[in-house]
Amino acid sequence: MVPMVESLVLELERTMLTQQQLSQKRKKDFGEDVFKSGKSSEGKLGIGAEGYLMADMMNLVDFYTENDVSETKEVGKETVEKKVTEGDEEKTIEEEIPITEITYPITGLETLALNDEMAELLYRQFVIGAFTTQGPQGGRYETSKATFGGILGLTPEKMEEIGSSIGESVYENIIRNAMSTKGSLEQNDMMMLANVQNKLGLSAEAGEGMLTSSQKKILSEEAGALLNDDVARPEAVKYFREKCNSMGMELEADVGISKPRLVRMFEMDITPGLIRGEITVDSGDVLAEVQESLGLTPEDAEKIFENLVEKQAGLTLGQIKGEILRGRDDSIAPLIKRLVTYSAFVNGELDLNVEEADAYKIMNLYDAMDLSEEDPDVVESNKEAFKIALKLSVE
Repeated sequence: MVPMVESLVLELERTMLTQQQLSQKRKKDFGEDVFKSGKSSEGKLGIGAEGYLMADMMNLVDFYTENDVSETKEVGKETVEKKVTEGDEEKTIEEEIPITEITYPITGLETLALNDEMAELLYRQFVIGAFTTQGPQGGRYETSKATFGGILGLTPEKMEEIGSSIGESVYENIIRNAMSTKGSLEQNDMMMLANVQNKLGLSAEAGEGMLTSSQKKILSEEAGALLNDDVARPEAVKYFREKCNSMGMELEADVGISKPRLVRMFEMDITPGLIRGEITVDSGDVLAEVQESLGLTPEDAEKIFENLVEKQAGLTLGQIKGEILRGRDDSIAPLIKRLVTYSAFVNGELDLNVEEADAYKIMNLYDAMDLSEEDPDVVESNKEAFKIALKLSVE
């Protein structure tokens, strides 16, 4: 058994290392033709396993199986309920059944034929081979995983850990491809993940954990790329937050978006509608939807919105002043209406830098506008707030 394991270790090293690296590791010149395939090693270990290495590993499994090397021992008992019939009466009784475990009296680790690192690498290659091989041979590999791991001397926990590490890579590839092409996982994607979970022998909890972990990682990367883009489009930000919401991911807790970036997302989402006049004092539901979607508190959202209104009001006032200086009074009306809306949001509490002459000029232009189709009470309320914003006396 020891020579067979040592041979597997050498084959794995040949797969992983170049000829020069192998010679240095083994302190021995292996010459030119050391690979069964006749090719040089590329020094790469990935999702794929060499066929000849898998064949050698299965030879070891067959050797143990055919010579009945394994032992079955009782490691405990489990109490189960069992229904029995006595006469016309059905009863439920408790019965103890033994819990058994298959062990191997001779393992690679115990005989020092290999170390922990090499045992884990060999088992990893075996699991990859079982996962990537189709047909009856793939099924044979599948049913032999636990046996091969036991021969190496690995615990069931270590075997599941290795399977999970492979599963994480496969899960992430499937999820990344689905989210980049379709935006979300569809039923066929979930069936593919379930197949991966089954082939790698992962528990349902492990599969669910890897699904969530992969989604968080991919969304976090997407958020980083999106928010690091100085010209990110508001609609792209909105689409991203809605996608996270549909997946049940909290932007701060799950995706890892910082509070300052959440503030920026709120501003990017709201600003276009604010400038176009689509967001008014009656748009509370819209603001609440964005606030809840981003995971902000109502107090945070209110403060962000007030700061945003203050900023946009200052920019709009600057545009109005520019039009006045150019004598283009006929193009000022839309800007004044926008500034009036901003004033109404905060009851005129805007810190505007406006000279008295400009304030009266702007107010007179507003008074000259035809607002007959608007609610008189709203017009009057807006006018009072606008006067406060322009620092004009309120009668």
